[in-house]
Amino acid sequence: MNLEFREYQAKRILNVHKHVDGGWFWDKYSAHPYIGCRHGCEFCYSRGGHYLGKRDPDTFDTLIQVKTNAPELLRKEIARRTPDVISCGDWQLPAEEKYGLSRRMLEVVLEFGFPLLVIERSPFLLRDLDLLQEINQRSWAGVTLSFSNVDPVLKNAFEPRSPGLEPRLQMMEKIARAGILVGMNLMPVLPVVGDGDTHLEAAVRAARDHGASFVLAAGLTMAGAQAERTLAAAKRLDPALEAPWRNLYRWTEGGAPNYTPPPADSIRLGRKVRELCIRYGLRDRIPRHIGAGPLAVNKRIAERLFLKIHDLELEQAAEQRIWTYRKAAWAVDECPQSIAVIHASMGESGLRALPGIGAGIAGEIAKWLTERS
Repeated sequence: MNLEFREYQAKRILNVHKHVDGGWFWDKYSAHPYIGCRHGCEFCYSRGGHYLGKRDPDTFDTLIQVKTNAPELLRKEIARRTPDVISCGDWQLPAEEKYGLSRRMLEVVLEFGFPLLVIERSPFLLRDLDLLQEINQRSWAGVTLSFSNVDPVLKNAFEPRSPGLEPRLQMMEKIARAGILVGMNLMPVLPVVGDGDTHLEAAVRAARDHGASFVLAAGLTMAGAQAERTLAAAKRLDPALEAPWRNLYRWTEGGAPNYTPPPADSIRLGRKVRELCIRYGLRDRIPRHIGAGPLAVNKRIAERLFLKIHDLELEQAAEQRIWTYRKAAWAVDECPQSIAVIHASMGESGLRALPGIGAGIAGEIAKWLTERS
């Protein structure tokens, strides 16, 4: 399969999220030097949506757009930002071997003291283990390594050109030994064929055995060209998979699939992964990095609120209640004043004055603040 690199000067590189990605990756910023991916996993959601723009989705793994000025842009743009977790870099081969942009971007992250989260499949990341350690010493570095499963048959069916499973697990072990927080990004869990207890336990056990601290799992989304390619891969593996997959996503011939499986399926997956993580001594969420400073208490309380949201989702709580906690988490996380100071001077009434925080959640926050002191 031919591969083309198309170099260009990007106008901007830093994505600034409206809210921190609470309960998932905790990043406020993201920056990546390439568009397109040689790994070409059939299930990758980046084949569709806004990521490729107007490009043909079939060029996702044959055309790599290269932002040759990525490091310089990143230096210029993060100089104006308050340090917070940034998801940065892309170690796909041969793009990174040829251009080396991700390493230069990590040097910028280190220079400005930003905490870093790397989401990666490629063992080529180990080239930059020295920089990850330096960033971890100055601020914080975390790595979450992507797997859809640890079954070679499924790997070959849905991600035939991605790095091997064993090299990824060995990379996990080396990162853990270097003192860097590392875990497994078990996404997407493949429905019917890969979401049974045996497959899930094998993945969680492999993560534990190779130094992971957490396993973060989510199911398969289906949209556009990516949905068609993923279903085609499933049919090549086993034609009998088509019917249950179409049923799961309410996907009729000639129609479009639902983006996600029914909520009950996601809840079952979340509960099972949590059960397995508890059994193997892991977390099912990434621990949040929280730097020093007067607003650290806000970040810590917001973390508890975001984690409460995940608990409520697994308990099948009403959507309105979940959104109440989400709005409260955003309000606390983005409050420009210490909520500990607000509570000390004004009590629960001061907390209730924050947008989106009612009496019940104000009481919970007050209890957490009291326990903290």
